[in-house]
Amino acid sequence: ILRVDVDKPYGRNNFFNKLKSKLREDYWFPQIDSLGYLDSTNKFIDYCNIHNIRGAFYHRNCTIPNQKTLSLLKRGGHEIGFHAENTRNISTFKKEFLYFKNRIAEYDSIVSGFTKHGSGDIKIGKNHYPKYEPNEYKLWAKELKLSYFYGNEICDSISNFEKNDFYPKMFWIHRDYRSTDVSSLEIIVKAAKNYDIPVIIHPSNFIANKNVSEDFKTLVELAHKDSIPWILK
Repeated sequence: ILRVDVDKPYGRNNFFNKLKSKLREDYWFPQIDSLGYLDSTNKFIDYCNIHNIRGAFYHRNCTIPNQKTLSLLKRGGHEIGFHAENTRNISTFKKEFLYFKNRIAEYDSIVSGFTKHGSGDIKIGKNHYPKYEPNEYKLWAKELKLSYFYGNEICDSISNFEKNDFYPKMFWIHRDYRSTDVSSLEIIVKAAKNYDIPVIIHPSNFIANKNVSEDFKTLVELAHKDSIPWILK
């Protein structure tokens, strides 16, 4: 199962893109397609579409999909979700979510569900509420009739994937967020013969980080070799 968290509006593959991303995330910077808005995301979606991989793409309000991104997402049959940032309480969550939902509706698209931005360790942006409270999010999802399938913890055992209603732990493509007990791509592909394995990636890292790009491409190749399909939850 592919989960994609779209965090960086202008990517992070050079200093100027990092600066534009930070300004739009925390202060103000316009959505300008000609300056590279969501270029990293579009390149990643292109890769997924070429390889017939469907995924759920969770966008923040600073990375709301533009027309090109939505076209690519629709072409690949992907889902569009919300990546919540200010989760201090249900009121702040609703305010963020409804803004996102209304913007997406302008393009005749719907929001399938949401995930949480950040895992509770540090404050990673001006609008970010760091505390991680998955049990609260489950209640909010029920109240707003949204799906909340994926937590933000690190997979440390294949048994983490025995339940199908909610996955608290992910297999992270970024190596810094992998448990030493479940770190190899081969283990994940083998486990995927018996379990649905949620895999998380960030498009900006796919473009900017060689290890992330190579590992995801290798995972795609291994899954194809063993006839392991990519599915939507």
